[in-house]
Amino acid sequence: MRTFLFIVFFAMLFLPAFLHASAEEANVVARIGDRVYTTEDFQRWMELNPEDRQEAVAADDKKKAGMLNQIITNMVIADVARKQEFDRQPDIMEKMKYVINGFLTLEYIERVIAAGVSLTEGEIKNYYEENIDKFSIQEQDRARYIMIKIDAEMDNSAKQDARKKAEEILTRVRSGGDFAALAKEYSEDQASRNRGGYMGWFGRGSMLPEFEAAAFALQSGETSKVVETSRGYYLIKVEERKEGEVKPLEEVREMIEGPLLVEKKREAINNFVQQAMQDAGAEVYVEALQSQAPDSVKQ
Repeated sequence: MRTFLFIVFFAMLFLPAFLHASAEEANVVARIGDRVYTTEDFQRWMELNPEDRQEAVAADDKKKAGMLNQIITNMVIADVARKQEFDRQPDIMEKMKYVINGFLTLEYIERVIAAGVSLTEGEIKNYYEENIDKFSIQEQDRARYIMIKIDAEMDNSAKQDARKKAEEILTRVRSGGDFAALAKEYSEDQASRNRGGYMGWFGRGSMLPEFEAAAFALQSGETSKVVETSRGYYLIKVEERKEGEVKPLEEVREMIEGPLLVEKKREAINNFVQQAMQDAGAEVYVEALQSQAPDSVKQ
């Protein structure tokens, strides 16, 4: 039945004739008896909707007409209901009270409690200083490497042979050999070998600890000694370095203010609700609902 009523009501929004009659005054959008409604009224009705809804309607004349038809139809039917004192029926009054309470709560919290919350410059600076890591750009290296694999199952002799191979490659690098060409020829890391050992940019905390420590100890253009890790022996060449930096407060101010203000408003609202409940002597006994639950939802 509710679905049928909704379909009928929706269809009414697009009724022609009386709802599309032209008005004498250019800014009159509707009449109900001797009541006249203007474009200013319609704008106020529009502003009662969420912003995304307002934007969608404002850009579409059909949606404007649909909204206007809906508003005027609601007024007419509500007038009929009031004349018959339908709004005085106990169950209707209870529903209206429920809706009004919810509306008043949301509007009061938004317009009075949340609207009264603002950030101080000190709060912004404190957050910036306490969370400076969030606004820091890590030091980064762009590098190439050559890897000679080892694993836990290798005996000492095999590991020594692997290290010797790495040392020989290092000698060739330091004698003027092209690092990228040697990586293509000797590296046992298939992922980077065909790229001449190129690994791109990386920051601290993204590589094996031994690899990372050796890489960031180098200057741009330098090649490391043989670096031993659990995965193999590495030769690392740093091609370029970006020094770390901290973004200034003004650059990240908006990133700070948004979340910080939301959190401060949430705290203010929670404090207000708790105080209001306490002042009203309100108590909630959630456990009492358990005995009233239908058998189908009881555990």
